[in-house]
Amino acid sequence: MKRTSYNRNDPPYSLHDMNITDFEIDGDRLTIKTQSGMVKTKSPYSQVDGYIELNGIDWDFCYAYIFDGFTGNIGAFSGKKMFLKDFIENYFKDGNAGFSVMDENFGFNTLCITGYLSKKGFFGECTVEINCGEIVYCEDANEDDRPMKEIILSADGERTLYSVPADVADNLEEHCIKFATEYVWHGPNAKFLRLCGNQYVAMFDDKDFIDYLNEELFPQMRSKKIETVGFFDDGIPSKYKNIPWFNF
Repeated sequence: MKRTSYNRNDPPYSLHDMNITDFEIDGDRLTIKTQSGMVKTKSPYSQVDGYIELNGIDWDFCYAYIFDGFTGNIGAFSGKKMFLKDFIENYFKDGNAGFSVMDENFGFNTLCITGYLSKKGFFGECTVEINCGEIVYCEDANEDDRPMKEIILSADGERTLYSVPADVADNLEEHCIKFATEYVWHGPNAKFLRLCGNQYVAMFDDKDFIDYLNEELFPQMRSKKIETVGFFDDGIPSKYKNIPWFNF
């Protein structure tokens, strides 16, 4: 038997606990805007300003399900199903509605958003079903838009402060894991692999990760060491406590 596991619910941002205040229609594109942006799904799970664009909408297969009142977890319910365009026209055109998101689910070509709809005294469960193609998360620029940022990497008992491209700092765990699980094992010349007995092991450290950034990912934005900031037995100095950190 062949078993294949695949997690489709792995978006870079989430609308969980966000309040949708507007759906903007432009042809086959739908823009979803919230009261307070969206949340990154990677540690430290920061909340950022931004919105979502859904492209390639097939409006004939987009619906909204509205339950009459708050129904709780189980039990009988009543309500109505309507085309998504009609839902937007009836509830969001005047700007006085809110859709508090509880969850998002991603199918083959469908995004389902569940939550609670409120408008002029009405409050009830709601599900929006959107048949779409590409989903684009648009994060607004903020005051910290530096091209290079600082991170701390740990390896071989030493903690080191580096300057790296902002994309690396903002998604440090993702970049480090991809380096350690993909590039180290499948990169050119197998330079990190050593034969120990009858099996291969990988040997690398933080300096190899920095070389990987400079040679493979960001050759025009050179990462570099700034200083050693401590060892495993030491605490990270307080001035660095909010800097992204990863231990190899």
